[in-house]
Amino acid sequence: MRRSRLIITLIVLAAGAIAGGWLVQRALRRVTRAEAGGAWLLASVMERVRDSYVDSLSVDELWRRAAIGLVDELGDPNSTYLPPDRLKRLTEATSGLYSGVGIQADRREGYVVVLAVRPNSPAEHLGVQAGDRLIEADGQAMKGWTMEEARNAMRGPPRTRLHLVVERGTARIPFDIERGEIHVSSIARSLVLDGGVGYVLLSTFSDSAREELTRTLDSLGAAGARSLILDLRNNPGGLLNQGVAIADMFLDKGQEIVEVRSRGPRRSTVYVDSVEQRWPRLPLAVVVNSGTASAAEIVAGALQDHDRALVLGRTSYGKGSAQNVFELESGGGLKLTTARWFTPSGRSISRVAREDGAPRVINDRAERPVFKTDAGRKVFGGGGISPDLSAGDSVPALSDRAFLLSLGAAAPKFREAMKDYAASEVRRGAVRDSAFTVTPALRDGLWTQATRRGVDVPRTLYDDAASLVDRQLGNELARQAFGLAYSGRRLVRNDRVVQRAAELLRRVTNPKQLLEKIPVSDTTPR
Repeated sequence: MRRSRLIITLIVLAAGAIAGGWLVQRALRRVTRAEAGGAWLLASVMERVRDSYVDSLSVDELWRRAAIGLVDELGDPNSTYLPPDRLKRLTEATSGLYSGVGIQADRREGYVVVLAVRPNSPAEHLGVQAGDRLIEADGQAMKGWTMEEARNAMRGPPRTRLHLVVERGTARIPFDIERGEIHVSSIARSLVLDGGVGYVLLSTFSDSAREELTRTLDSLGAAGARSLILDLRNNPGGLLNQGVAIADMFLDKGQEIVEVRSRGPRRSTVYVDSVEQRWPRLPLAVVVNSGTASAAEIVAGALQDHDRALVLGRTSYGKGSAQNVFELESGGGLKLTTARWFTPSGRSISRVAREDGAPRVINDRAERPVFKTDAGRKVFGGGGISPDLSAGDSVPALSDRAFLLSLGAAAPKFREAMKDYAASEVRRGAVRDSAFTVTPALRDGLWTQATRRGVDVPRTLYDDAASLVDRQLGNELARQAFGLAYSGRRLVRNDRVVQRAAELLRRVTNPKQLLEKIPVSDTTPR
């Protein structure tokens, strides 16, 4: 473990200056201001804060806040100090691994209920099932627990034990579960749609993303998939090498994937496809939105620049930088931007920041630099990956927005009411057929449940947002009646953007034909 050299460089001259009052004065006498530079300023400020601030702060706390302030002053939203708990969560996200029992759960009617059990997890091996209501954890009653409390109880060091009592029907069943290493797949959802269209929702770029995607594509191919939708919406990215590896799966040997430029000895590193692709004739559509970022944008940008995929949806986030995480002796970490990356055509897709530091959305074509794909199509830099084909609403319908704004702080209450209402309807047998539709009676029942919970929204706004309510309630009913797998399929089949992509893919047999479906009017930035 090594201390950040950057921080040491800035404050080493002031290190003795805050150990005590007499040391401060002594240090300042030994070093002239010209020699100390910024260290003199830091030592002076820290001494004054330590001695005169209204609340007393320890020397260690002053150093901690100085370090955090230094990173904040970089003005880079992607660089940050990570306390130990955040560093742990980031490590789990990028590795796809955590230690626990392998239960996915949610709150229903005041209880934590199992939604699904992860494959090959300790909970699955002992027989915990979807639908089980969690009653006790290590002797403590779980009724009324928040999801964070339940998650903390189920996670813990490997080989430690959790005594869990579940309610299944009228029976209470005890489980003594030894926690183990749990792997969370990067593939959140996969299925074959009508017409042989494969669909994969890739949720993150963990260290096993390429391996998992390869297995998934082989399975979809065996199930009859002849084309593919790769859904990268709301994928925040992850590991750079996994973004490169997944782009490599669909490009030809020797084609550039991304160039990474940094300050280090290797100022520029160009990543190039290393093997021939396995599916050269597979028509491919990549779906993006404003939540698509980082490594996900590397994949979308490389496939777009080489005319390998049709990119559709909405303009991506625009994060054209790469970060390294440096572990610190404190147990925390420093996530620091160390490089910028460029697509094969040479474009940076980073959004230009506003004066307040937030990304500035550029809609005017004239403001964005123009680049060319291998086939000569126009693509745009400076503001995310612009889709070849715009699809999906950029903002919710006015009626939906009015309803959501009216909900305001009551939104969590409304969600809880929906979960509990869906549970009661499933229990009484209101949903028997997987092809069900949400009826006005179901919508009325949810309204009654929500108002009983204190949700105060004008009924006219609720009725105007009927399509939004029906989608959300339908998904919740499907999840509780038929499980996560079916509710996921329902979500995909009701997704207008996915259906637009599927419609195009059903009409083509190779990648070139797919790109010919792009209307000229849709090649401008959105």
